[in-house]
Amino acid sequence: MNPITEFSAGPSYLLRGFRMLTEPSLRRYVVIPIVINIVLIALLVSLLGWQLDSWLHAWLSGLPDWLAWLETLLWWVGVVMATLAFCYVFTLLANLIASPFNGLLSAQVERLVTGNAPESGMSLAGEMADGVVSELRRLRYYLARALMLGIVSLALLFIPGANLAIAPLWFIFGAFMLSFEYLDQPMANRGLRFDDKILRMRARRWRHLGFGSLVTLMTALPLANLVVMPAAVVGATLLYLECHPATTTPVTRGEPG
Repeated sequence: MNPITEFSAGPSYLLRGFRMLTEPSLRRYVVIPIVINIVLIALLVSLLGWQLDSWLHAWLSGLPDWLAWLETLLWWVGVVMATLAFCYVFTLLANLIASPFNGLLSAQVERLVTGNAPESGMSLAGEMADGVVSELRRLRYYLARALMLGIVSLALLFIPGANLAIAPLWFIFGAFMLSFEYLDQPMANRGLRFDDKILRMRARRWRHLGFGSLVTLMTALPLANLVVMPAAVVGATLLYLECHPATTTPVTRGEPG
């Protein structure tokens, strides 16, 4: 598959997710995540946002004189990395709290698209517990790779020209992880193991990366991010249904919720 074609196809799923939010049968699954978004945004911005500039200046003021020429570059790298960290931490916390509702939203989207809903083989309580465990395992997966990327970034920092790759590398990494965050909903609804989820993410990595890139950019917007989470859940479900047809044979069950 052509990586460019695959990547360019990814963002369309988020746009389709936004359009599908107007579906009446989805509204009850959308309201709660939006309320969670509002509360978390207010909390995170009040705790971190207003201090970002002062933190960056304090960090850069400690640079030795011979690195003064790096100040502008490091300031922008710091802003990009802080923004990506905000996006991912915000999404992680929101999804951790809203995972039961997002799972129901994903299942209802499948019901609308296919006429059936997936079966995980677990009770509702089991699904909720599995959602929390999955979030924590994905966090461990993220932190291990973020540490490796941090080491690489530190090495690149002192190589003229190569240090320009630091921000794009972090953006790509964050976009892939956000894509994984939302695609986990339709995969978890099927009771897939973590290792199986990783294999499916890698199978269509370029399309998943294109989807996650737009999610990352939209999450950084002050107002759009209020509805990004439910739209991304819808979009990720549509993406999974279309890109992994061999694993999407549904089993009918009662309406979620």
